[in-house]
Amino acid sequence: MKFKTDLITYEGVYRSIQTEKLNLPTSEGRRTILANHMPIMIPLQVGVIETDEEEGLKHYAINGGVMYFKDNVAEIVADNIVDVEEIDIEKARADKEKEEEKLAKAKREYERIRAKDKLEIEENLLRAAEKYNVKKE
Repeated sequence: MKFKTDLITYEGVYRSIQTEKLNLPTSEGRRTILANHMPIMIPLQVGVIETDEEEGLKHYAINGGVMYFKDNVAEIVADNIVDVEEIDIEKARADKEKEEEKLAKAKREYERIRAKDKLEIEENLLRAAEKYNVKKE
């Protein structure tokens, strides 16, 4: 049985999909949500969401966030959500290098924390692209 899932960023709804399952990255490991799950709210980690859609398994890289599920509707809210097939590998590599440089030059703790967080996001994009065989164009 499929249920509605809205992938939402600060810009609005990134995608609205019908899926049979959500496999989510949480601080306690991967968590799967199926239709008719009890109402729940789960904080999400940087990682990849896996969905089972009409065209098969799909993957979306996220930089953390939260998932709400109630009445067979899931809402995933994150600052950034990217379909793994749409990752720009060259841009992610360049952004990763930039954040590594910022981290090396950081003098204040907040600069190190910010650079580490951004570096983790870029590394997640690159890992996801590699794992799910995103091809360079």
